[in-house]
Amino acid sequence: MFSMLARICANKLILPRNSGLALVTLMLPLQAVLAQHDHAPLRVSDTLTFNDIYASAVVKAPEALETPVRETQAVSFRQSGGSLIAGQPSLQMNYYDDGLLDDVGLQEFEYGVQVPLWRPGQKRDARQLGKSYEEQVERWKSALAWIVAGRVRQVLGEIAVAEAGLLLQEHAVADAERLREVTATLFNAGEVARLELMQSESLLVQKQADLLQAQAAMVDAERSYVVITGLQERPAVTLTETRVNEEDIQETHPWLQYLRSSVDLADSLVRQSEHNAKGNPTLTLGSRQERPDRFQQSISSVSLQLSIPFGGKNFVSSRSSSARRDKVDAEVAWQNAWIELNRQLHEVEHDLYILDQEEPLRRTQAELSRERFDMALTAFSLGEVTLAQVVIAQQEAQESDRALQMLLAESQRQVTQYNQLIGVMP
Repeated sequence: MFSMLARICANKLILPRNSGLALVTLMLPLQAVLAQHDHAPLRVSDTLTFNDIYASAVVKAPEALETPVRETQAVSFRQSGGSLIAGQPSLQMNYYDDGLLDDVGLQEFEYGVQVPLWRPGQKRDARQLGKSYEEQVERWKSALAWIVAGRVRQVLGEIAVAEAGLLLQEHAVADAERLREVTATLFNAGEVARLELMQSESLLVQKQADLLQAQAAMVDAERSYVVITGLQERPAVTLTETRVNEEDIQETHPWLQYLRSSVDLADSLVRQSEHNAKGNPTLTLGSRQERPDRFQQSISSVSLQLSIPFGGKNFVSSRSSSARRDKVDAEVAWQNAWIELNRQLHEVEHDLYILDQEEPLRRTQAELSRERFDMALTAFSLGEVTLAQVVIAQQEAQESDRALQMLLAESQRQVTQYNQLIGVMP
């Protein structure tokens, strides 16, 4: 919709004499359209901080649903490793009666409780498994904080870029209005033709249309901000960061630490799967009551049974092979993450170097272009240059301003990206 309106404005080349009023009346219905479609700008807050935005973004993050589940899982495995027995006990009952066969009166009834026992070293490994889950939960929380911080950094950077573009376009409209006013003054004095006035008015309409596009870009950035944070207001001050002095990805990086905890957890799961494949010794303690025939007294006794599985090395190896493969996959994921983080960091570092070298050149170019436009506009008012020459100078000044502001915004975006890759929180 914005693109269609912009094209209509840009193609409106012929305006009536009171075209300034026409431009104003043209913009009013467009602003009404923005309001009707819920595209009004967000409220700007002077007190909203990054921590406030971050806290809201954490609540909105889909990954936050994993945190309580991971915590419950860690507690369960920790409690399991601290248990006195290796598993869930079971009740066993047996009953024998020859009433349907020989019918001599034989009866036998036994019952007992079967308890799985720990193998040597198995309880220690179970406690280590619970500790690995708990450590992974803490590493997950740090990794989630890093992920959400990156999202907030990105969307605030998008808003900063859109805001810079909007400000540039507002300046472009102001320049076009200045040019139109000078042209209108010269036209009323009979110094320029009606065609030149129409050209200046057409240029103003085009800049107004470009302003609508800039407003639409700001709306898109703000809507992304609302989706990520859930807030209906944004900070008045743009987030700025200073590049940290670190130049290499450290193993203390939140994401690498989380992946390392996954490796440690996978190692604990390998040992756990080996113990499970070997089976647990079981101790059955119970009582037995038997009567050989109906003419004898029943005999009661206590039963004690110990079962110990043994052998089956190949069976144990095959049952634990999947866990060992998962451990290797976790190690590969850690190494790939380390390589990718370093690759991206070096790319950003290179881009920052180029931007630092380019910034003074862009500043000089913007100052010269702006000065040239001011001089051309003054010369046009004195009848020394043509409107076409002023328009060229104006366009060069605006392009130079845009190149400088976009460079500054990109430089700040790259700084936040660098800090994000290093693993530093804002």
